[in-house]
Amino acid sequence: MGKFVGGTLLAVLLVFSFSIATVYSSGSRFHLLTPAEEVFLKSGKVLIIAKVEGYHEGKTVEIFDNGKTIGFAPIKKEIFVNSLNLAKGRHELTLAAPGIERLKLKIFIGKQEGYRYHIETDVSSCDTCHPGAAKGDYSIAGNDEALCSDCHDPIKKGKFVHGPVAAGSCTSCHDPHGSRNKYFLRATGKELCLSCHDQNLSQKHIEERRNAVCTKCHDPHSSDRKYHLL
Repeated sequence: MGKFVGGTLLAVLLVFSFSIATVYSSGSRFHLLTPAEEVFLKSGKVLIIAKVEGYHEGKTVEIFDNGKTIGFAPIKKEIFVNSLNLAKGRHELTLAAPGIERLKLKIFIGKQEGYRYHIETDVSSCDTCHPGAAKGDYSIAGNDEALCSDCHDPIKKGKFVHGPVAAGSCTSCHDPHGSRNKYFLRATGKELCLSCHDQNLSQKHIEERRNAVCTKCHDPHSSDRKYHLL
């Protein structure tokens, strides 16, 4: 009886452990930070940055281009970074690593440009904003404003300062790695504003103005007038 109970308990524990491992690994994904999916780039120098769910420190990621292996790179502290040199044409890239859902993205290299990097397309450029990048530490010192003001002039000039600006959260509206849009905005027109200002009142206000562009009347950073009016 003792052997049966012990064997049953061991079997249950093994099944339970396997279930946890399965859930743990199958739920892990790559979250692409740059470049965006299906972008057009003039240069074949491509920097790929992705955040990885879960703990996969030290795992090796295999990189495929149109089905062929073109390189390997490690995951460091939940971040995958790698520079590629791609020829002109269409590229279907795949990132693959054990226990992580594969990431696929299409990139087109040619004359047309539909995406711009905010940084140099080389891994060594990461330490401009992330001092510990060489050691796999991609944190920044302080908030966005403290970092961005190293290159960009401060914009808190008006009496009324927009919430994200006052909080020093530049990345609420701007993508620090790259974007398809001017000024590296995360979206354009009212789509960007409504990602925060999604109240019924805001929507009604926009519709009454026949879908006018918000920045025609409002300064997105600061203003001496209430409601950030120009």
